[in-house]
Amino acid sequence: MYIAIRTDDGRNIGKISFYCSTLQVSRQAFYDYLERKGKPWKYQPLADAMLKIHDEDEENADYGRVRMYQALKYRKEVCSSR
Repeated sequence: MYIAIRTDDGRNIGKISFYCSTLQVSRQAFYDYLERKGKPWKYQPLADAMLKIHDEDEENADYGRVRMYQALKYRKEVCSSR
């Protein structure tokens, strides 16, 4: 839920304290979010590798954390030996 007044130039105006109390977050958490929202996720390469393994074969959809770890480790060994 997001309540704001949008101005003609596209900016949102309103009281941050109202938004934070409505969403039940602290002001510091809100400002921390604003600081990191444009940054890439630090685990994105790992997530991409896992999705690639998952999409390779229909049977890979059943992989749990142990099998996925083994598949990632095997892929790293195979790629580094080339």
